Amino acid sequence: MLLTGTMLMPFLYGAPALAELGGDVSSVSRDVSALGATHVVTPKLGFQLHESRTVQGTVVRQYVAASGKVFAVTWNGRQSLNTSALLGHYASRYLAAARAPHSGHHVLTIHAADFELTVMRTPRGWLGYALLPDTLPQGVTREMLR
Repeated sequence: MLLTGTMLMPFLYGAPALAELGGDVSSVSRDVSALGATHVVTPKLGFQLHESRTVQGTVVRQYVAASGKVFAVTWNGRQSLNTSALLGHYASRYLAAARAPHSGHHVLTIHAADFELTVMRTPRGWLGYALLPDTLPQGVTREMLR
């Protein structure tokens, strides 16, 4: 079954997203300012958590390694986010998977050696998780990112 327009189109053309997966930390500040979002940085063991909240209530968490690169992004909110801005060059892989036949139309999951993604349409909005497993800092687990 193809992903319906209800899930794909808002995610393609939704509100601007925050830091790009695989991009550097400087994009976080630039995008937070453009969105007028609040922004909190929390140091964690092995990474920094950058949490941004828009006026509409969308929460985006960017996980930044000591190298300054965004290795994971999670989001939730009533509005979907723009995949090109959020996933950078990984967006094309999401779009290809979304267009390909797959079961279910409310959840899309990609598990590859270099890229993991889950996007879920819920009755209250959108949830998402994207990770570059090869860049996961030592000692940091997937469970720490949810």
